[in-house]
Amino acid sequence: MSKIKSFIFVSGTGRSGTHLIGRTISSHPMIEGRIEDSYTFPLFTRIATTQDYNSPMVNYILKKLLFYRLKKISKNQELHILEKSHPSLWFVEDLLKNFSNSKFIGVYRDIEPTVNSMLNHSGVLNWYKKLPQDKPNRFLGITKENMKEFKNFSLEKKCALRWFSHINRLNEVQFKYPDNVLAVNYDDFIDDSEVWLEKISKFLQIDNIFHPEKFNINSKDKWRNNLTKEELEDIYKVKSEYTKLKIEL
Repeated sequence: MSKIKSFIFVSGTGRSGTHLIGRTISSHPMIEGRIEDSYTFPLFTRIATTQDYNSPMVNYILKKLLFYRLKKISKNQELHILEKSHPSLWFVEDLLKNFSNSKFIGVYRDIEPTVNSMLNHSGVLNWYKKLPQDKPNRFLGITKENMKEFKNFSLEKKCALRWFSHINRLNEVQFKYPDNVLAVNYDDFIDDSEVWLEKISKFLQIDNIFHPEKFNINSKDKWRNNLTKEELEDIYKVKSEYTKLKIEL
């Protein structure tokens, strides 16, 4: 009879390098990598994007189905299963209740490259068409305070608020579960991958025998050529609020 294996959830802000870090960790011979797998990723996404306004019963059913699928996946021949589903950030507590030995790698970038990537990704921009913009939604950064004006914000401001909400959430769970959550800055990882792979191996309590692909460092500063002065002004207004709160990762 197969044992229940441990999960590694690669989560984070989205458009922040979670794919590359997920693939890199999955290169370990004792890790089975699942990168936004169709069996689970749509459920992760639906729960994270709608749980703030769903009924408790709908949320319960969706999470029950997801946890059933994860338990089914866990019965395999590998020691660890990596689930690269960045929306998992929004229900870390529930995942730990069901899979207590899980680890979370929370990937993030600075606001400028993240928003730049969001603005150039149709899937991200579609959230503002699919989801209501007049209801609180932590995934989108919609609060009771801004929900009346949110739909009229510029796209870059909406994306910046989403970044802010995700960074705030990552800070929250890292503080709450320091043994289970490790925050990784994507650019730091690219600049000094050997140091970070050692940190990750210690955090996961596995040998450092990853086989990373060659990283493309040329895309790090794309935002400098892509974002306009007006867009940056909107972005920096949100960033100033982040700075005031002194959120540290």
